[in-house]
Amino acid sequence: MKEESEKYKRVVDLLRNSRPDLESTGDIEREVVRRIQSKKPIISTITDGIEFVFGWVYIGWVRRSLIALSITLVLIFVYQQGIILKRIDILSRQIIIKNTSNTAISEEEIGKLLTIYKSTGKKFPVRSIDISEKQVKELVESVDELRVKYKDLENLIENNPDLKKMIEEKLKETDRTKINL
Repeated sequence: MKEESEKYKRVVDLLRNSRPDLESTGDIEREVVRRIQSKKPIISTITDGIEFVFGWVYIGWVRRSLIALSITLVLIFVYQQGIILKRIDILSRQIIIKNTSNTAISEEEIGKLLTIYKSTGKKFPVRSIDISEKQVKELVESVDELRVKYKDLENLIENNPDLKKMIEEKLKETDRTKINL
């Protein structure tokens, strides 16, 4: 074993002491420097620019903060969508009243009918009643309000079978009592 270690030491010493003989080390040095300077690749400048712009991503706390922020934004978005869908559901359950019946008369139509009635020569009785535009407007609004309430009541009865059955029974009872009179 000692022989092998001595041989190893001699070989290592021999290699350390034997350096190559270079004739013009200055020329070689200048050539290496020139080649390094002439080969500045374009890709490295793009890489350096990207590294400069996005280098902060490699910082741990910044990365974790951005992840937490993105998760928070997604949760806020999901929450908002839930609220919007709930409100849409509430709106879709509300009653929509379409005034398609011909019985609704606007203020202008009532005014026209009154003028036609007056112009035909028909006179009001001695105790005639003067109707102002405000009163006509209130009358039309109350009729519309009654129509809305009636539709609401009708929908309520249609949606509740027990209530519908009870009302039908009461109506039958009232019909029976009218006949007996």
